[in-house]
Amino acid sequence: MSQQLNPHPKSLPQNEGVISNQNRSSSLPVEEGAGGRGKNSRTVLNVEKLRIHYATPQGDVIAVSDISFNLYEGETLGLVGESGCGKSTTAYGILQLVQPPGYIVNGSIEVDGTEVLNLDEEELRKFRWTGLSLIPQGAMNSLNPTMRVKDQIIDVIESHEGKQKDREALRERIFSLFQNVGLPNRIYNMYPHELSGGMKQRVCIAMAVALNPTVVIADEATSALDVVVQRIVAQTLISVKDDIGVSLIVIGHDMGLLAQIVDRIAVMYAGKMVEIAPVENVYAKPLHPYTQLLIDSIPSIKERKPLKITEGITHDPRNPPSGCIFRLRCPFAWQHCAEVEPPQIMMDDLHEVACHLYDEHFAERRANALATIANS
Repeated sequence: MSQQLNPHPKSLPQNEGVISNQNRSSSLPVEEGAGGRGKNSRTVLNVEKLRIHYATPQGDVIAVSDISFNLYEGETLGLVGESGCGKSTTAYGILQLVQPPGYIVNGSIEVDGTEVLNLDEEELRKFRWTGLSLIPQGAMNSLNPTMRVKDQIIDVIESHEGKQKDREALRERIFSLFQNVGLPNRIYNMYPHELSGGMKQRVCIAMAVALNPTVVIADEATSALDVVVQRIVAQTLISVKDDIGVSLIVIGHDMGLLAQIVDRIAVMYAGKMVEIAPVENVYAKPLHPYTQLLIDSIPSIKERKPLKITEGITHDPRNPPSGCIFRLRCPFAWQHCAEVEPPQIMMDDLHEVACHLYDEHFAERRANALATIANS
C-alpha cells in the first residue's frame, strides 16, 4: 500500500467495544429503529446535492459537499461527526440561515413539497417555525434576556398567527407547551436568568414546537449541559416528538447518547455524508472506516482498553484531495481511492455507505487491499 495514500496503514478494525442492542443503556427509552419508515413511508424532507461554501481571502472553504438524504414522517435522524465536519452548517443551510461569508452553492431542499431554496424572505419568515424550526445550540445565549418567557413564546405565535385576542386561551396554550416539555407553569412570568440551563433548553424546545412544524432540527441541544440534564433534555425531545408527531433531526457528537434516541444515524466527515443507516446497523455492523473509528472512540466502563485515535493527516478544506475525502486517514486506501470519489452504495434497505470497499465491481481490489493490510 502506498504510504502517500495512507501514511499509517493498520489492521482491519473489528467490532470490539461496539455497542449492541443488548448492552445499550436502559436509562433512556430506546427507539426500535427506522423499521417500516423506509421507502414506503412518506418523505417529509428531501435534501439533494446540498453544497455550502465559506468565502475566505485565500479561497472558498467547502463546508458541505453535495450531500443528499431523506427524513421520513415520524422519524428521528441523528447527524454525527467530529467538530468542523459540517453538521451545523447543514442544519442552517436547510433553514436558509447560512450567514456571510457562507453561501449555498447549489442543491435542493424540499419540505412537504415546498422547495425551500425558492422561497423569498417573507415566505421564508412564514415557513420557519411552521414548516421548519430550530432548537439552537446553547440555549443560554438563544433567549432574549430582557423578555419574560411568556413573551418570547407569544412572539413566536403572534408573528405567524397575528394578535391573539383571547389572552386566557393563549395562556392555556403556553401552559400546554410547558406540560409537553416538562416545565412548571410558574416560569410563565420569569426571565431567562432565573432558569437553569436545562430549563432554558426546554423553553427553546417549547418555542420550536409551538406552531406544530413538520421538521424540527435540534443543533447540539444537549451540549454544555451536565450528564443528568442531558438525559432530561434527551427524554424531552423523545416525548415531544411522540406527542406532537414531528420529524426530528438531532445533531451531536455524543454517539452513546444519540444511539438511545434516534432511528437512523448519518455520519459526516469533512462535509461529506459517508454512511447513513438504522441505528442498530451502525452500532452492530458499521461499514465505513470512519464510522468504525467513531464508535471505537466511545469510552467503556466495562473494560479497560487503549484509546484509539484516527491516524493520518487532515487536508486543507480549501483544497480537498482528489478521490475519497477520507483516504489520507483511511487504513484501507489504495490507488483507486485517490482517483475516483466513492459513490453512495446501497447495501440493504436504508443502509448506504460511500466507500470503494463495498463496490461489487472492485471485489478483487478490496480483497487485495485487505490482504496487504493484514500482512503489513
